Amino acid sequence: MKIGIYSNLYKDVDAKAAIALMEILNKKGISYSISTNIETSIIKNAIPLNDLSKDSDVVIAFGGDGTMLNVISYIDDKAIPILGVNLGKIGFLTEIDKNGLKKAVEALEKGEYSIETRSLVRAQVPTGEKFYALNEAILTSSKSQVSSIKINIDNSYTATVRGDGVIVSTPTGSTAYSLACNGPILAPSVQAFIVNTICPHSLHSVPMVVEDTSEIVLSSQSSKMKLVIDGKDRYEFDGDAEVKMRKASFNASFIRLNKQNFYQKLLQKLSFWGD
Repeated sequence: MKIGIYSNLYKDVDAKAAIALMEILNKKGISYSISTNIETSIIKNAIPLNDLSKDSDVVIAFGGDGTMLNVISYIDDKAIPILGVNLGKIGFLTEIDKNGLKKAVEALEKGEYSIETRSLVRAQVPTGEKFYALNEAILTSSKSQVSSIKINIDNSYTATVRGDGVIVSTPTGSTAYSLACNGPILAPSVQAFIVNTICPHSLHSVPMVVEDTSEIVLSSQSSKMKLVIDGKDRYEFDGDAEVKMRKASFNASFIRLNKQNFYQKLLQKLSFWGD
């Protein structure tokens, strides 16, 4: 077994947690690769993040949910399982905290873990370029203004909405941006997408839940539109905008050490006030 290590240094200051993991792996004689973003004076021979999955059987990522989304965007269709170590606040996608590193490595050695798969949405722009989102793909204005966006589902005109943008969310993303826009929560096993408007300029706009076998096409003649994938600007349209979205042919894979019920985790992670 070879482990890839990635750490968000905004949360893992001076790579202390990543270094603690390396010490555990060194003692056990387990080989590992390190992402270049955590290369320091004492961490050498690092490799680019997009090569980490080619060189590893498992990726251990330190950070929060945003870190997990970033790692997924580089791994793409290689289906390398990821073990998330939560150094953030909510940590829906992570599995352990930094105090559980030794037990986690022992579980990986013994094969005492399960793999949870999560569906992704594929967003394709007119150039043919494809982007993959674990949480959501969004068509929105790059000028922060109200836009008119047409929604077609399976070649059938569905609606034209005015608002700040339209979200196409996976079940994983149902607890993220879509939830903040009054979208429903879907269990990860539900085979569906949510189509939701951001700040609708309407009295009757409501989220829609559609089968994940559907093709969803968002188009707009509003000026300066962009495609946002899991919180990152990925494509800006020069003229009319069109994005074709459907379920990706591969899934994201996460290592689970504990048999925690989704609804228990939901209660634990979202039942808080303030910080």
